[in-house]
Amino acid sequence: MKNLPAQATFWQIFVSFTKVGAVLFGGGYAMLPLLEREVVNRRAWCRFEEMADYYAMAQLVPGVVAVNTAMLIGHRLRGFWGTAAATLGVVCAPFFVILAYAVAFDRMAGSTLLADAMSGLRPAVAGLMLGVAYTMFGRSRKTKLGLAVSLLVVFLVLVCGVSAVNVILAGVAAGVIWFAAVFRKRT
Repeated sequence: MKNLPAQATFWQIFVSFTKVGAVLFGGGYAMLPLLEREVVNRRAWCRFEEMADYYAMAQLVPGVVAVNTAMLIGHRLRGFWGTAAATLGVVCAPFFVILAYAVAFDRMAGSTLLADAMSGLRPAVAGLMLGVAYTMFGRSRKTKLGLAVSLLVVFLVLVCGVSAVNVILAGVAAGVIWFAAVFRKRT
């Protein structure tokens, strides 16, 4: 940990990452240029080359790449508490915006305007879901097992009325059992 800026206080880390987190909408990748501008250009907390390394490392672990990058930079600056300040900062604004949306949606639940807007969105959402299903079916039908599983899922959900969540959970369980059986055969 060389070349650490002494002026990076927990409050500065929190505020800087809160500003970046306020534009988290659009996904984690959308805010990477803003994160770079704040951390590299404005605050000089790291160099551009280091920032590229943080991006790469952040993609190696599960989660939103911008949040992971913020955690790595916060840790570099002030260790564990720097990580906490950066993480809280980057998720603070989106959390409160989503909370405000949820409260507003709850209060407007009986509104005919909201009901009309939601009913207008249904065809678009259905089209998006149909497109994803078509793409996934196109990939899975290339093998006999994939085709059989796809058709079974369609049958269970559309004909039998089984909840999609239950089908997904059953698929996860079947995958784990399948993996365990194959693993046991190899050993």
